[in-house]
Amino acid sequence: MNGLQRVEPGVIFDSIPFEIGDDLNSIDTSQIIKYIYKSGQFRDVFVDFNDGVLLVTVSEKPIIASIEFNGNKLIQEDKLREGIKQVNLYEGAVFDKQVLSNLEKDLAKSYNSMGRYNISVKADFKPLERNRVAIFVDIDEGSLTRISKITINGVRNFPTTDILALMELKETNLLSWWEKDDRYSKSTFQSDIEKIKSFYLDRGYINFKITSTDVSITPNKKKLIINIDVDEGEKYAFATISLSGELNEFDENDLKDSVKVKEGSFFSAAAVNETSANISKYLGNFGYAFANVNPISKIDDINKTVSYDFFVTTGNKIYVRNINFIGNARTKDKVLRREMRQFESSWYDDSKVARSKFRLTRLQYFSAVDIDTAQVPGGNDQVDLNVNVTERNTGRVMVGAGVSSYEGLMGSFNVSQANFAGTGNTVALAISTGSINRTYSLSYTDPYYTEDGVSRGFQVYRRDMNTAKLRGIGTYNTYSYGGGVNFGIPLSEKDFFNFGITADMTELELTDRSPTLYKDYCNKRSAAGDVDCSADSIAFDVGLVTDTRDNVLIPTEGMMTKYSATVTAPVLNLQYYKLQAQTEYYQPLDKQKKFTLKLRGSLGYAQEYGDEDNFPFFKNFYMGGVRSVRGYRTSSIGPKYKNTNNGQFYTTGGQKSVLVSAELFFPVPGLKNNQAFRLSTFVDAGGVFSDNESFTAAEDYEQGEMRYSVGLGVMWNSPFGPLQASIAEPLNDDSRDRTQRFQFGMGTTF
Repeated sequence: MNGLQRVEPGVIFDSIPFEIGDDLNSIDTSQIIKYIYKSGQFRDVFVDFNDGVLLVTVSEKPIIASIEFNGNKLIQEDKLREGIKQVNLYEGAVFDKQVLSNLEKDLAKSYNSMGRYNISVKADFKPLERNRVAIFVDIDEGSLTRISKITINGVRNFPTTDILALMELKETNLLSWWEKDDRYSKSTFQSDIEKIKSFYLDRGYINFKITSTDVSITPNKKKLIINIDVDEGEKYAFATISLSGELNEFDENDLKDSVKVKEGSFFSAAAVNETSANISKYLGNFGYAFANVNPISKIDDINKTVSYDFFVTTGNKIYVRNINFIGNARTKDKVLRREMRQFESSWYDDSKVARSKFRLTRLQYFSAVDIDTAQVPGGNDQVDLNVNVTERNTGRVMVGAGVSSYEGLMGSFNVSQANFAGTGNTVALAISTGSINRTYSLSYTDPYYTEDGVSRGFQVYRRDMNTAKLRGIGTYNTYSYGGGVNFGIPLSEKDFFNFGITADMTELELTDRSPTLYKDYCNKRSAAGDVDCSADSIAFDVGLVTDTRDNVLIPTEGMMTKYSATVTAPVLNLQYYKLQAQTEYYQPLDKQKKFTLKLRGSLGYAQEYGDEDNFPFFKNFYMGGVRSVRGYRTSSIGPKYKNTNNGQFYTTGGQKSVLVSAELFFPVPGLKNNQAFRLSTFVDAGGVFSDNESFTAAEDYEQGEMRYSVGLGVMWNSPFGPLQASIAEPLNDDSRDRTQRFQFGMGTTF
């Protein structure tokens, strides 16, 4: 053998298809050359026989010893190396000059996809000893090529600006540096073309066509021009609409409710598709998981109408054989199975499968929940449901905070394990770190105390409150400890009833700075001359909740309404009741649910009863802060009374409360398809009012008034819990109000 430099002789020996001693007449030299070439290591191969000796002469292909990149800033070197490895260009690979040419083209395409067309890629090599080469790739990334003009020709029935607004690609504008929407991308352009087609097809133009598209670059390759030619065609309307096929066992009225196509209305491809999907979904609720709905059209070009017959083929009724849970390494199967509304050995029901997915998602144990069907081998009427979950860390550390020029930073600390040991039970420890409120509580909740879904929870706590630093509030201290038990009963998939009992032992401590009205309250309940008093109670709580929201953390649609009542037993110091009604309503404003309107409201009423002649002031409703009217400091809104001890006005709270709010959520500009972040603009209004006659009859007393604010907010569904921040501007504050324009919080305490 001649010509070997780096390749081992064994490579050639392994490629020769005969052994020593074989008959020369049976040896085909072309086959020898073929097998040696097949190894991929040689550029030239020569074979000759001389006196029974096989002489092989080869010319080896060089191998790549090193690859060096210069000038790349936008694409990291490790990404470049990973990309070129896909085309067999890496250190140690056999070198082929043609690969360099392909490399230049591929890298140019990569930069083109990033909006850079005036780039230069030069790939060269240098021979090294031992038949090796070093490759050098010089890159000039150039400058960004921006879209300077988008022209749409042939638009007659709509403003061109409406069509341009559909497109994700935009002409360079003031926000392009942030949105990056003036950078051409072929895939984005194709998506925009489809959006334009859908726009016309949903407005009656059944024969709409994109006749041509042209994307050109200026000679300096710094600007890009897009031209789109369209043919709108004529506008068509729906004529007769009918349903046919295997529909005998279904309710005709329910089927008609699924039809979104209306006779006489203008043609809409979206309405046709939605009707087909609705009928399929309806049939899926009766076990026909693989029903086929074929919309058959009949176009009348003379009258400019189109008729549709939705022909239904139900197929076999499908049963669910097994439900398999995949991905729940920590969470026990029974925790997932008890949330399922689709059962094994029963008909497949699309609505129950969807509800099951919602309930699993609502647990917040999983970052993703997907349910897919798999046909059972050998059967055409059975499927298995595969429930794929991605577990998340259900142990949480949550904090809440607010910042003001009066109090500085206030916070709370909350540790919870929502899926303790994979059982679905919740254990939580809460510790308040504020200088005003200090809370230590431990709770345990079993959401399935009974197999029917009745929950049971326990809680013990210690709460201390010192209002000395809460300016604008009459000074008092409370020291409380207690515990309770509560139960939750599901009335339906969306309605829940809960009740509980709490024993609370509270010592109310007043100081020299405490208002006279507070001292009078304690004087009636303690020994003569003692301003401190006990405020113990046994409270019964009941509540009714209706929740139709599509998501617990980031809802975009639905409603949550809660009615609650607290009544103390007439056996200890306190005798009162509190009633509250709260509601939240979410309405998406677009099909993608990027814009969501939230309406919120609450009413509260409280009163004493029996021997109690004054409602306990520390149980009043208070208003203001991050959970009510933003822009006003916590508990600063409401009736104000002049403290004769220091001449300052303080907020007393009240026995009546009103809160209304409207908030519009929208995506963060520049963050595409990210539902974890949302911006909002809001209007808040709220107030509390007092029924205490001793308060209202006093001099220097101001009755509560409604307060209003507007502002901007941001919400982030972080790994540590929902984080919200707001900047609000009070609209009708006076000199005695305490404002707090910037507020933020994280976790459930917000």
